[in-house]
Amino acid sequence: MSTPSSLAALRARLAAVATPAGRHGAVTFGDPAVDAHLPPGGLALGTLHEVAAEGLEAETGALTAAFAAVLLARLLARPGEARPAIWIARAADLYPPGLAAYGIDPARLLLVQSGGDALTLAAAEAALRDGAAAVVVAETGAFPRLAGRRLRLAAEARGSIGLVLRRWPYGRRPTETADGTAAATRWRLAPAPSRPEGREPGRPCWQVALVQARGGRPGGWVMALDGEEDGDAPHALRVVAALADASGRTPQRRRA
Repeated sequence: MSTPSSLAALRARLAAVATPAGRHGAVTFGDPAVDAHLPPGGLALGTLHEVAAEGLEAETGALTAAFAAVLLARLLARPGEARPAIWIARAADLYPPGLAAYGIDPARLLLVQSGGDALTLAAAEAALRDGAAAVVVAETGAFPRLAGRRLRLAAEARGSIGLVLRRWPYGRRPTETADGTAAATRWRLAPAPSRPEGREPGRPCWQVALVQARGGRPGGWVMALDGEEDGDAPHALRVVAALADASGRTPQRRRA
């Protein structure tokens, strides 16, 4: 007959196997309203996360890149974290000095240009397995389920974060794609009107939808970029309103 202590130990072992995300720690978003939806109390380290946008944003990649930059700044600023970040993309249009506005030192960012989605994912897996980078960002359109699993396992083994940004830089989005369901969290972004600050337009605002969170719960918010203007400190994303629809889709207007 099993004792209560042995049953408790077995449950703990099963929970660790079922939900490995968070065992390497987490980095907070800086707003409790978002962190409360994530089981480790923030974005889990040592796993895979996916970020996507719709429409023109999926082609330009500007919104997902800005979101990733906010996360990178907070990840690289963790005490004792000296590793760089690696950003792998097919289109060589990222401007590293512009990331300084988010609190990122461009000297800690390594850019890799790939020849396509398959090469992007292969390079991201190799970088995650090496463990020399704190974060590996991969811009890709196609994201097969098997590739997602391989990225997640590579991230778990070395404690780095894999961040997949869904992007179709040349506008040739396929009619059918296989989503990477291996990600611990999946985010959907859309632009939102900024809130005026006096006579000024105010800080950038985004619709941020957490559509999947393993061990957590989905949610949707309008978030504003909040941080120091001089770029010396990492920015945070603070919630300014809750979204009624957590899917992140912008409501469609009816035709007259």
